[in-house]
Amino acid sequence: MKIPLYLNNKKIVLSAEPTESLLSVLRKEKLYSVKCGCQKGMCGNCMILLNDKSAASCLIPVGITRDCHIITLEYFQSNPCYQDIIAGFSKAGINLCGYCNAGKIFTAYTILKNYYRPTLDQIYSAIKNLDSCCTDFSTLTNGILYAVAEKHAREGRSSNAKK
Repeated sequence: MKIPLYLNNKKIVLSAEPTESLLSVLRKEKLYSVKCGCQKGMCGNCMILLNDKSAASCLIPVGITRDCHIITLEYFQSNPCYQDIIAGFSKAGINLCGYCNAGKIFTAYTILKNYYRPTLDQIYSAIKNLDSCCTDFSTLTNGILYAVAEKHAREGRSSNAKK
């Protein structure tokens, strides 16, 4: 089946069986930031942005992605929020292992996008199922809070200002 979509901001046409997982198709496209983890949509290792929302590519049949916008970590690195996240993670002492990067970075991005000042409960809820091969949850939480501060600084806003 031919499936037209936008992959990393390029319009392409994929040839794949409609029931094949998006994860396996992206790997065939040599996009290796998506990793095969739990295959239950929980660990975050195969995370991508689907129409600007984080999603587990292992659970998505490629056939339903017609005309969708898919962003992988390879492309997301050019997004200003990526720099905020990496700077925040660095301040918290996080050294990403490479296997779990997509889940942690796209989860942080979703938090930054959806909450001006996320609460600890909001962060814990978002990260509770992530595979934590290289980072404990307390350090990851601090990294996300630092990333929020980095984003506010880049945008010229104070983290303490009311929205």
